[in-house]
Amino acid sequence: MARLLWLAQVLRDAGLTVHEVPGWKTRGGSLGEIRGITCHATAGGLNSTDDGEISTLLHGSSTAPPPIAQLYLSRTGHWHVVASGKCNHNRVGWAGPNRGFGNSVLLGIEAQHSNKDSERWTERQYTSYVRGVAALARRLDIPVSRIAGHKEHQPSPPPRGQTSTKTDPTFDMKKFREDVKKSLGGAKIGEDVEDMTPEQASQLRDSHWVLAKGVPSPTGPGRVPMHVWADWMTGAVKALATAVSHIDEETKKQLQKDLDTIGTRIEGVPGEVLTAVSAGETTEQIAARLREILGDRAAEVGSLLVDG
Repeated sequence: MARLLWLAQVLRDAGLTVHEVPGWKTRGGSLGEIRGITCHATAGGLNSTDDGEISTLLHGSSTAPPPIAQLYLSRTGHWHVVASGKCNHNRVGWAGPNRGFGNSVLLGIEAQHSNKDSERWTERQYTSYVRGVAALARRLDIPVSRIAGHKEHQPSPPPRGQTSTKTDPTFDMKKFREDVKKSLGGAKIGEDVEDMTPEQASQLRDSHWVLAKGVPSPTGPGRVPMHVWADWMTGAVKALATAVSHIDEETKKQLQKDLDTIGTRIEGVPGEVLTAVSAGETTEQIAARLREILGDRAAEVGSLLVDG
C-alpha cells in the first residue's frame, strides 16, 4: 500500500488542528492494506510536553524501535502527523477486534496521557480523539468494529511466548466506538468487512495469523513458516514410506502411492492458500482449502494454532 500521505489533510478536513512533524512523509516502513486502528496512550507524566512525547515516538524506547506511531494527539486536542509508513506501536494481537493483525496493517495513534485512572480524559482531548478516528476510519473505509484499544489487542494474561500486555487507553472502548459511530452520522463504511459473520471474521483473522506467524514447530519450541512445516511433513511421509519396506511389494506400492498423494497435497497447501489470499478469494473459499486437509477439525485446529 502507498504511504498515508493524506493523513494531515483528512484530519484538517474534519475541522481538527493538525501539525506536521518534519520528515513525516518519508518516515516509517512498508505498509500493507490498513485493516484497523489501534488507540494508545503514551503513559507520559502530567507534566510531559508535546516535544518530549514526540521525541520518544521519533527515537524509540527500550521496548519499541522508531518510529512508534503514525499519529500523536496532544492533551490540547491538537494532532501531530509523525509518519506515513509502518510504525512499531503494537505486537500481532492475540485478542480484540484486530486479533491476528500487527504493525504492517494497523494504524497507530498515541494520545498524550498518563494512562492512570487518576487522570481524567478532558472533553477537549476525548472529543478530538473521536472526531479524528472517525475521519480516519471513513478515509480507510474500515468498519468501526475494527477500532481497538491497545489493551484489547494485547490483554493480560498473554499467550505462551508473549510478555507484553497493555492497559491503554483507560477510557471505555465500547463507548468510544459508539461515539465514533455517532460522529460518522450513520455513514456506512467498511461494509465488505462488517457484513461478515463473527465466524467468518474469526476465520479471516486466524488465516492471517497463520500466514504471518507460521505454525507451531514440529521439532521444538516456537513457530515455523508454513512452507517449512510442509517440507517437514513431506519428509516425515517419505520416512514413513521407507520404514514399511518389510511389507510385501504390492501392499508397499499401494501404500507408497497413497503417501505420495498425501505428500503432494501437504506441499501444495501453503502455496494454494497464499495464492488464494493474494487473489482476493473469500474467507469461505480459503477456509474450504484448509478443510481439505484438516477436515471437520479445521476450526478446532485453527483455534489451537492461534491460541497455542
